[in-house]
Amino acid sequence: MAVIIELAPVVTSRHASGEAMVSKMKKSISFPLISALALASAIAHAQVPDDLAKPKTFRAFKASSADPTGKNGDARGIAPGQTLTVADVKGSGAFTHLWMTIAADSKDHLREMVIRMYWDDAPTPAVECPIGDFFAQGPGEATGGRGYVEFQSAPVSVGGQMALNCYWPMPFKKHAVITVTNEGSKGVGAYYWNFDYRLDDKQPKDLLYFHTQYKNYFPAPVGKPLTITEVKGRGHFVGTVVSVLANSDGWWGEGDDNFYVDGNPKPSLSGTGSEDYFCGAWDFGHTFQTPYFGVTYYDNASKGGEKRGIYNTVYRWHIQDPVTFTKSLLFTLEHGRGGWDEDRKPFTNHYSTVGLYYVDHPERDGDGINPYAKRVPSLIPLPGK
Repeated sequence: MAVIIELAPVVTSRHASGEAMVSKMKKSISFPLISALALASAIAHAQVPDDLAKPKTFRAFKASSADPTGKNGDARGIAPGQTLTVADVKGSGAFTHLWMTIAADSKDHLREMVIRMYWDDAPTPAVECPIGDFFAQGPGEATGGRGYVEFQSAPVSVGGQMALNCYWPMPFKKHAVITVTNEGSKGVGAYYWNFDYRLDDKQPKDLLYFHTQYKNYFPAPVGKPLTITEVKGRGHFVGTVVSVLANSDGWWGEGDDNFYVDGNPKPSLSGTGSEDYFCGAWDFGHTFQTPYFGVTYYDNASKGGEKRGIYNTVYRWHIQDPVTFTKSLLFTLEHGRGGWDEDRKPFTNHYSTVGLYYVDHPERDGDGINPYAKRVPSLIPLPGK
């Protein structure tokens, strides 16, 4: 197994004039190593639980759009403004897998459609997120204008064609309700779903509730970082999805990630840049996917590099490294041209973010999400244009 890596001398900055300062980088990796790395990734993604052969105490069920007559009319239409209840389960249990696919005339239906999850009769949803952002689908302009980017990760995967899958465990103690709302102006012709869940009277009583926080910053605030997640309670942070539309030239990924745990005025975890937090480097260069991190949308090359107008979507799952807290968590992300400066000219960039976490209460943290019209980013016109 041969590995030859020849690098340029030490580089003091990874980006200059919006481009990576790499004058020479040569890598030669033998095919056996590539095969080994691919195999290791596949094994990490498709683990078989050690206890699979042990007896189970739960009972398996499915909430689905199956035709109640037993025929093949399995889809449901969703009119503009309509909310469809797709699961209503009583008892102690957990959702273990969500699958859905959609046929809709609107090219932006993944941003228009919102999934909400209510645990144990809470008055507000713990999960409230546009379907596209929940599944890291980017701007909705990828495959045939439908925005379905196929990728595979440990908790979220999108298969061919246009098949959205989620494996985040979602426990509840007495009642769970999941709804889907069409906030667009056109009807959804066909929404199909299969949601696997289990009921278990012996389920541990101290399981935490699955939550999301979806936010828009159009544009990012000058002088302060983005707040990805802010929550009070006991729990652990498990994932981030960020989509960026650049209003100015220059790389967006220099800002540090900072986790403030249990009210500590200083971050308990502080990183070296956004692209590093998302486990990539050197401007990413292209889309890629792994079980725990990846870039699902990247159009930099078609826009001439780190230029105004580029759109990137990235994900990071803290499955092997959850960030725990006992009282509170504040997770922020710097966004300035240099990271820390929290500004760029002529305008700061647009961000849509999703923070995913488990916490000890079922109700929503903070405010509800923006209406559809305020969830759509568009370039700020340049002065004089």
